[in-house]
Parts: sequence; structure tokens; C-alpha cells
Amino acid sequence: MQRGELKLPVILYLWWILSNGVIAYFSIIFFLSTIQMNDRKYILIWLVINVFLTIIVTALQISGTFWLEILLLIVYVLIFLKIRLQDMLAPIAILFTIRTFMEGFTAVLTAYASKHWKLSFDSIVIQMLISLFFDIIFLLMIQWIQRKFLFSLQKSISSYLYVLLLPCALIVLAIRYGLRLDHVILEEYLSSFHLEVSLTVLFLMISAVIIFFIMLEIFCKVVQIVDQETEITLLTSQVAGQQIYLEEAKERNEQYAAFQHDIKNHLLVLSGLMKCGKYKAAEQYANKLQTSCRFITFSVFTGNLILDTLLKEKLSYAKGNKIQVDCSVQIPAQFYVDDMDLCIIFSNILDNAITACMQMEEPKRILRISTKTRANFLVIESINSVAISKPIEMGIGLRNIENIAKKYQGITEIKNVNETFQIRVLLCSLKK
Repeated sequence: MQRGELKLPVILYLWWILSNGVIAYFSIIFFLSTIQMNDRKYILIWLVINVFLTIIVTALQISGTFWLEILLLIVYVLIFLKIRLQDMLAPIAILFTIRTFMEGFTAVLTAYASKHWKLSFDSIVIQMLISLFFDIIFLLMIQWIQRKFLFSLQKSISSYLYVLLLPCALIVLAIRYGLRLDHVILEEYLSSFHLEVSLTVLFLMISAVIIFFIMLEIFCKVVQIVDQETEITLLTSQVAGQQIYLEEAKERNEQYAAFQHDIKNHLLVLSGLMKCGKYKAAEQYANKLQTSCRFITFSVFTGNLILDTLLKEKLSYAKGNKIQVDCSVQIPAQFYVDDMDLCIIFSNILDNAITACMQMEEPKRILRISTKTRANFLVIESINSVAISKPIEMGIGLRNIENIAKKYQGITEIKNVNETFQIRVLLCSLKK
């Protein structure tokens, strides 16, 4: 009997390690999906950290590690995932608020069960079943939140909106300190609860859960409203930019028409200089003529007439500014994408690239843009030279590209290394 009793705590300890490991895994998956990271190569590191902490806590019976877990997650995200503190606050607040709810329910019900059942195999099973039940509830809750609120939580929002998450912190503090979940006298404290007290506590926590989801609904509604206003602002800026582009294109077309009108006269002047043997003057005149015709259009055939017009204008302007241009863009006929969306992506890519190249010395001005097709996907790639490889700042143009990529269930990858700026946009074809 004595031997059997020694095995019981070991079974329970192993259960806590397994339970916390599963919770840690699905929590980090929820976190990564919220911050839109597909790279899961560092998940194992987080699981090792969590399991190691659980082993120490259960073996030494240490209490009050809740805040340490939050700190470890923040440090882990900053070091390995390199996510800004502002972007991690919402998912962390949600995860640890729900975690507090589950710990509170589990503690109250387990204390009630322990008070009415003597320490035996049955009581251990009851504790494990209670823990398993609330672990499942935890997983279902984060899955439901992910399905219902993920789109809003993925939005980049202003820091002032996080004031709406302060009630989450108050709920966590009220439950953890009210039930003394992080105190060494937790078990003794909860065992003093009568049935009426336990029911009252459970009722209050259920009310807190309801309030939490109401706050989460309000938070996501506000995020959607702010995001819509931001999109309107971005669209207005985009339209203004396109208007400027059209005016520039009109001016270049007028210059091109004037050049075509005078080309015969230019050729007569060159012919006359050559006949008179004035080769030096002819060479100088030819050089001036070459400089003045830098706006001659760049030949582009992408398979999309509207995109052809855009690329001819942009790339002709780039070539006229002594930028080495390499264009290999093809839009398959079977790839369905809105012409306006396609032009917004390419115009923003090229505008940023040309601006960056103009800051370089002429021999170093390089711009390469191309497309690749893979099954039902179109990959747009662009590489251009930049003066200094510095941290990327998400301006209006890049944010517009990201928004359109999301519209087509795609992604945007950006790199800034070795004096080159690289952007890759993946789009999934729309159905006709």
C-alpha cells in the first residue's frame, strides 16, 4: 500500500507535464497564426522551455510562476521570433486571460473534490479528469477565437487601442489574487470554501468569462472600424498617386510625339554634318539626340494590355534615368486577377525601386522584375539596388501590396540585404 501511494503523485506530476506541454504547443500555434508567422522551426525551443519549467515547478512544489511564464514568452518572442512588443500584446493577453479562467475553474473544482474524497487512486483520477476537461475547453476556446476573430487580430493597429485590453489584466489580477492561485497556501485556502462559497466563485468566474468575450468582441469591432478608415486613407493616397502617374504619362507621351515629329529634321542635320566632314560636330549632335530621346518607350509584352501600358511607362522612365532594367513579366491567360490590383502591385514595386535606384551612382542602378507561375499561383519578384541596407519601413505602398496579397490568399516577403531590396509577392488565382 505504501508503495502504491508513492506512485500516485508521480502519475499526477507526469500528467501535469503532459497537460502543460499540450497547452503550450497549441498556445504557440495560436500565437503564430495571430501574428501571421508560418515559420515553426522554433516551436521545439518553446516546448523544451515550458516542459523544463513544469518539471521544476512540480518537483519542487514552487508556486507563483504564472508571471514568470508570461515573461519567458515575451523574451522568447523577442529573441527567436523577433516580433515587436506592440504586435504580441493582444494574443498574449487573450492566451493568459483564458489560461487564468481555466486554472481558476480547475482549482476550485479540484479543491472541492479533494475535500470530499480521501487521497486515493480515485481522487487522482478525478483531478486528472477535471484538468483534462478544462484543457479541452481551453483548446476549444482558442480555436473558436481563432475562427471568429483571427482576421481582426491579425490587423496592425495603433497602440492606443490596447487600452481596450486593460480589463483583461484586471480580470486576471482579480481571479489570481482573489483565489490566491499563485500563493503557497492555495490548497489550504480553497479547502476552506463551503459549497455556497464555491458556487459563488464559479458564478463570478463564469460572469468574468462572459465579460471577457464581450470585451473581445468590442475590441475586434473597433479594430475593424479603424482598419476600414485606414484602408480608405490608403486608397485615397493610391488614387492620388495614380493621378500623378497619369499626368506624368501624358507629359511623356507629348514629348514622344514631339520627338517623332522632329526626327526627320534631326536626321537631315546629322546627314548634312556627315557630308561636310564635320564628324566631331555630328558625334556631339548624336549624343545630345540620344539624351533627349531617353523617354522612348520600353518594349513590354506581359499578356495583359493594361499592365503593358503601366510597365512601358514606368520602365521607360527608369531606363531614361540610367537604371539597368531587366523585365521578364508574363501573366498567364488562365490566371484570373483584377487589373487594378495587378497595377497597384507593380506600380508600387516599381515606384519604390526607381526611387531607391536614383539614390545610387549610375553604374550601380539595377532593377530586375519578373514573374513565375506555379500551379495556381503567380509569384512576382523584384530586386533593385539601394544605397544603404537599413530596416524596412512599411510605407503606404508596401501596405497596399500586402493588403492585395491577402485578398488573393497570398503572402508578401521582403528582404533588404547586401545593398539590394528584394520583394516577392505570391498570389492565388481567383475563380472566374
